[in-house]
Amino acid sequence: MTMRMLRVTAPGGWIARACALGVLLWAAPAAAQSSEQPIEAESFKLPGWSFTPSMGLGVIYDSNVALSAPRADLGRTEGDTLVNIVPGGQLEFNSRRSEFAAKYRGFIRRYADFEGLNGFDQRASLNARRAMTRRLTLFARDVYNDSPTTDDVELNGVLFRRTGSRTNTLGAGSEYRITKFVSLATRYDGTWVSFDRPDIFLTGGWIHGLRNELTYQFSERVSAGGEYGYRRASLDERQREFDFQDAGGVVHIQLGPNTKFNGAAGFAMLHDRNLNLTRNGPYARLGLEHALDFITVGASFERMYVPSFGFGGATNSQELRGYIQMPLRARRFYTQGSAAWRRSTPFELDALELDTIWVRSTIGYTASRWLRVEGLYTFTRQDSVVTGGEVDRHRVGVQFVISQPMRIQ
Repeated sequence: MTMRMLRVTAPGGWIARACALGVLLWAAPAAAQSSEQPIEAESFKLPGWSFTPSMGLGVIYDSNVALSAPRADLGRTEGDTLVNIVPGGQLEFNSRRSEFAAKYRGFIRRYADFEGLNGFDQRASLNARRAMTRRLTLFARDVYNDSPTTDDVELNGVLFRRTGSRTNTLGAGSEYRITKFVSLATRYDGTWVSFDRPDIFLTGGWIHGLRNELTYQFSERVSAGGEYGYRRASLDERQREFDFQDAGGVVHIQLGPNTKFNGAAGFAMLHDRNLNLTRNGPYARLGLEHALDFITVGASFERMYVPSFGFGGATNSQELRGYIQMPLRARRFYTQGSAAWRRSTPFELDALELDTIWVRSTIGYTASRWLRVEGLYTFTRQDSVVTGGEVDRHRVGVQFVISQPMRIQ
């Protein structure tokens, strides 16, 4: 068996990056979402069943179609203009105790010069929530994403490549109020990833995780308690298998009528089942959200051990994120966007450390109840800390979106 050298990492270096990212916070929280701003049909929260078909047509300029470093002979990357046709729809049900939503989007891309990059990709999601009793609530969510490039989804430890990726993330759990002041939240998460052209830097596989949180309500504004999480990762056709465990304390504080703070910190353990090696370290999560009638802004920071779908199998990940959301129906003009920075530091010395930035922003105008005009801008950047390892990609464009809800009797 080939022996692998391991890297010992220590926290630090994220403060300067955090300050730099602060200027990007103007630009919906992302969780494996598309970099091309998937067109969402507006949810009007109509009682009963409703269906909202939609169609989008956009023109986008892509500054780096090959998703590579600048060519030496040109001193720049190659760009092209594409037409994006986005059919879709969503089916919803809303009642006093239940919520259900099924959404689908297809992306038909046609490039002006690089016709070999033409393709069809898909996004689909399913959400369900049911208040079984006054104390017990059940929920489930599933998201499927078929993307043409690896920078379109925020997978940890993955190099930017023009290769297709398919991901599916399933989450399900419950929220149970044991007593007037004690609550228990349980959640299962399963993530599956596959690449069209796997190589040494792209390893698909499965991640299964279970997390429990027990909290006590000390006052109307403060609740605190403890959490325990376990994840099992099986990657690269079971060639790399890992166990992740973390246990610590959590706190939820209502800082004001519109401001929430969430924090968690504790002790994490990573066990490499193939090499029979274990390492330990601290983890932390911080989140702040401010919500008004027509706009919500937030920021979060996270540091923890996570599975990696790139070469190495596991990394010490630090991530800073900010977002802004304005409901489509709130004003004629609206904006939605997010910015994220992530540093993935593998434990193996022969693996690549990655610094990655995603910025997504939409500025729109509601021309009528059924027509929206939107300007889009997306920026992705990755530095793999090797010569020629810097990849920048800008996408800017405009799109027209037609959607109209219909109540089902």
